[in-house]
Amino acid sequence: MLDSRKRFGQLLRSIPNVSKKMLAQHLKELQADGLISRRSYGTIPPRVDYFLTDKGRSLEPVLLALENWGLTNLQRVHCIEDMMVYAAHQK
Repeated sequence: MLDSRKRFGQLLRSIPNVSKKMLAQHLKELQADGLISRRSYGTIPPRVDYFLTDKGRSLEPVLLALENWGLTNLQRVHCIEDMMVYAAHQK
């Protein structure tokens, strides 16, 4: 959402293993916190866009730093997961 408005379906497809219910709940919470805004176009079929508010955009450096950390440490996290699975099968 940092780069553009996103529709609900786009967000749903971009987040693995999230249900429609959980995504809708989290979007409502983010909206209530003033981090995102929702625009409904009043069309059929319904079209709704979500986008970051100025308050939400202020988190961009933090979100990018977290993304960077995740990408840097992804291999280590997978290695730890593999070790845990291996250890569980050895019991």
